[in-house]
Amino acid sequence: MFIVRYSEIGLKGDKTRRNMEQILINNILSCSKSHNIDLKYSKTDGRIFLYTDNDDFLYEILPKIFGIKSFSYAYEYKFDNIDTIAAMAREKFYDSVKNRKFAVIATRKGVHSFTSRDIEVKIGDALYNNSSGVDLDNPDIKIYAEIRDNKLYLFTEKIGGPGGLPLKSEGKAISLFSGGIDSPVATYMIMKRGVACDLLFCSLAHPADTVYMLRVAKNLLDQYSRGYNNRIFILDGSTLITEIIKNPTHKFSNLIFKELLYEYAQNLCIEYGYNGIVTGESIGQVSSQTPENIEAMSRDIHYPVYRPLIGFDKEETINYSKSINLYFSDSIGEFCSLFSKNPGIKVAYHDLKKEMDKFDLNKYIHEIIVLRKDNIDSYMKSIENRYVNDIPVHCNIIDLRNSDDYDKWHIASAVNLNIKDLDSVIEHGDRDKNYLFYCKKGLNSAYAVSLMLENGYSAFYSTEKSLKKIKN
Repeated sequence: MFIVRYSEIGLKGDKTRRNMEQILINNILSCSKSHNIDLKYSKTDGRIFLYTDNDDFLYEILPKIFGIKSFSYAYEYKFDNIDTIAAMAREKFYDSVKNRKFAVIATRKGVHSFTSRDIEVKIGDALYNNSSGVDLDNPDIKIYAEIRDNKLYLFTEKIGGPGGLPLKSEGKAISLFSGGIDSPVATYMIMKRGVACDLLFCSLAHPADTVYMLRVAKNLLDQYSRGYNNRIFILDGSTLITEIIKNPTHKFSNLIFKELLYEYAQNLCIEYGYNGIVTGESIGQVSSQTPENIEAMSRDIHYPVYRPLIGFDKEETINYSKSINLYFSDSIGEFCSLFSKNPGIKVAYHDLKKEMDKFDLNKYIHEIIVLRKDNIDSYMKSIENRYVNDIPVHCNIIDLRNSDDYDKWHIASAVNLNIKDLDSVIEHGDRDKNYLFYCKKGLNSAYAVSLMLENGYSAFYSTEKSLKKIKN
């Protein structure tokens, strides 16, 4: 059996504590039901006791369930007196302490004729002769004895959980999710505070960037969104990007894109009852995240915008991402690579408002699909990822990088093209041939492929890094 401990929940008032305990239990049970694991439980103040024949399953899920401070695999006994406790500990751990230094740590709750210190001494005496002695500071093995009324729990380790509050105990939010490094960490941090998070993703090159985002989202949600079947809203922003690319005179395109996402998220708050919007923004990290720009974009948003990374630098976010197993070293690139070279850096609200009035949200942002977490795998299988690591046969190759990069290196038969001139390829291209587009990180080329596919072409995309591995 397993002992599950929480800390912050125990600080709440009686009614709130009981409610959060039950939410935590339900989140654990939902995992067992989805995996057809038979799991029983009981609880007392500050402890949840779990019983199952599938120990490996609990070792896997408990470290990732919010609200759990720590847990232990334990042996449960009933006892009559302190001598019985010592005898049970000797039977269980006499061989374990052989030639090892050990320490006994006892806790007690209830009315007894002995103290926790008495238990430690009694068990220590029972094990001492087969050990290398007692070492309270740096033992080779720790023997824990937890007494609750007339029950004894013996174990040797406490495994840390993520802490925080149980998911779904503190409302719900919609997270602006890019699939990069920042937004998964920001979403994780808000979920850790008990908030159930749905995701809002704007695709600029569906399905290529959608597939990548879903891989990142699945990694986050499968690990940490236990007990909640998240919604994932996938939007098509290619119309907006096409408008911006074709009209370089548009000002503040980096802010307009973000502001339109804010507006869409606010509409979802109204429709679905979200309590706020989550972003991965950090002051000064990119041009859209200066304090002036954040203030200008937020002024017309009437729901709270949660920015848990606001004081992080990039290195801190990356390190945190790695520590919670959310880091992906590869990236399809950020949306800003598709915008103007001179983005708005410190834009006043009235200037941004004037430009925003040119863009109708319903015209430029369209919904593709709303997924549930449980449907990610099947949806990913249903959409075709056009990314390749080699050159397809009968292929026209188009290099979308800048001319300087093209002059330094390019595939021998590749034609250098600015993505703004893609219309000429669509209008005059050969539909009997394959087309391969490549750029630095893949986002520009994936966007080109999405337009080519819409116009009846067979097209693929790759990156400079992948194609440099090919001899040509």
